Amino acid sequence: MLQAIAPAPVSSPAISPVKPVMPWMAEPRMPLSDAAPYTVLSAQELYPRICVRDPYFALKDVTVLPGEVVARVPVQMAPDAEAMPLGLGEAGRHLAILGSCGAALVAPKDGQHFYLASAARGQWLQPTAQERATDMLWALAQAEYTGKRTCTARTLLSSSDGTPLFKLEVDYNVLSAAAFTRLFGEARQEMRREPRPADTVQRTPEEWAKLRQNPYSKPLDLKDFRMEGDLMSSSLVVTPELCKGHFAMHPVMPVAVVAGGMTRMATTLGRALERAPGARFVAKDVKLSADSLAYAGQTVVFGAHRTCVRGADHTFACWASVGERVVAQLDVTYTRVD
Repeated sequence: MLQAIAPAPVSSPAISPVKPVMPWMAEPRMPLSDAAPYTVLSAQELYPRICVRDPYFALKDVTVLPGEVVARVPVQMAPDAEAMPLGLGEAGRHLAILGSCGAALVAPKDGQHFYLASAARGQWLQPTAQERATDMLWALAQAEYTGKRTCTARTLLSSSDGTPLFKLEVDYNVLSAAAFTRLFGEARQEMRREPRPADTVQRTPEEWAKLRQNPYSKPLDLKDFRMEGDLMSSSLVVTPELCKGHFAMHPVMPVAVVAGGMTRMATTLGRALERAPGARFVAKDVKLSADSLAYAGQTVVFGAHRTCVRGADHTFACWASVGERVVAQLDVTYTRVD
């Protein structure tokens, strides 16, 4: 059972003397001493372990407690047709990253490892419509290795006031740096064509904004929407900019971003079939499988098929593929709320 423990905000990676607070429940499930040990890890300590970095990595105050890891979660993208504090794709992104942090801390071997999400099973816990969150959320993860190169993380996302929102279980294939390079060498690109300018170089505000651009703060720019009956498809050319922070010198589209594209296809198709361009949906259940990765330079075709309508519940089968190769598949049920 997941414990719902989160630390009080801290400003440094040192161990804090402040007793953790409990945002997910009124009382702790087990006694906590006033000196309950926990440690805050900096992003620089985590990047070498999980091989992703900002802007894809956006967690704050990643904190290690006995048997679990906790973090604060920003909401960076408007959920659009999803009447939720954040969209499923973004929720999956943050939770999968936190799960990999938890897995890295219990890895049987030291060194760099790549955590490639291969499957996920989730349940949205709030059935009513909500607006986009304006405060930081909380996330918690527990991870365990299920084999020499596989692990699973159980994660929970909570609102800022402690309300449980989303639970997600993520399976990973774990690769050493050498194994990753061997398997994904064809994805390698020279990301920096010329040296970065020195820090003393003067830049305009527009130049700084471009440098700080976060591709994960806006939806994918899908093109060529086509609809045939209860099926819809679109396409996207993957650019290195869409893969920032995932992975160094090997830009591949994150599985969570692919999932976000598939959920967008589902809600877009739902609006079209309902002839309601302003309809909004709340997620119920989601199941993901990820068989491969999409590299920068490749064209991904996204598709969605509404397979069942039962009252206000709409079930979709979604997919993403590069040519004949399936990248990922997603089954999701949404409840129409307006």
